[in-house]
Parts: sequence; structure tokens; C-alpha cells
Amino acid sequence: MATKLSVEDLLALYPENVAALATELRPIIRSAMPESVEVAYPGWQAIGYRDPHAGYVCGIFLFEDHVRLIFERGNLLPDPDGVLEGKTKQTRHLTLQPDASLPVERISNLVALAAGLGARFKASAGA
Repeated sequence: MATKLSVEDLLALYPENVAALATELRPIIRSAMPESVEVAYPGWQAIGYRDPHAGYVCGIFLFEDHVRLIFERGNLLPDPDGVLEGKTKQTRHLTLQPDASLPVERISNLVALAAGLGARFKASAGA
């Protein structure tokens, strides 16, 4: 049986500046989605956030020199400033660098919008 890795254990596998950036992001996400559950996904090299009303909403994906905040239904999020990256059918992401300041308000708004969108999808699916 595989050992379950904690978020802290997962973060310890990355350079200190990347782990610090992810650590700074965590309360921003939790504040925008207070009922969410945070889970380490070592196979994805990510910290995922699942809301009881919206399902899986977003995740912090860890890289050696940056993180990506990936939104499950990011293709449907309003993006008037064109900050979301990606061209998949469903997800979009923000690439965040350890040496740059976090756009806290933008992140909070996107997480809240993504949670609302997920809740509407989940409700319409009858789940």
C-alpha cells in the first residue's frame, strides 16, 4: 500500500522558493473557498482543492522554478485581461514565479468564480 504524502511533505521535495510561493498561495485559495479540502497529489506534483458544492476546482502544480495555478473549468472563466494561459479543451492556468509579487485579488476572484462555476455544473448534473 502506498504511503499518503502530506502537503508539507510534497512541498519539501521542491526548491525553497517554489515551496514558499505555493505556501503563500494556499491561504489565498482557502480564503476564497473556505469549505474546500486540500489534498496532496504526488503523482501530479500538485496540491488540489475540492469544494463540497463544486467538486474539484483548482490545483497548485509544482515545478522546479515556478508554480501553476490550474483551474479545472478555466476555459469558461471570464478573462478580460488575458492572464489565463493554456489551450486545452477545459483547463486554464496562471503561471506564477517565485520572484514576482502575487496578484492576490486576481487569484481570489478567479478561485471564487471557478468555485461558483463548478457548483453550477455539479447542480445541473444532479450530483
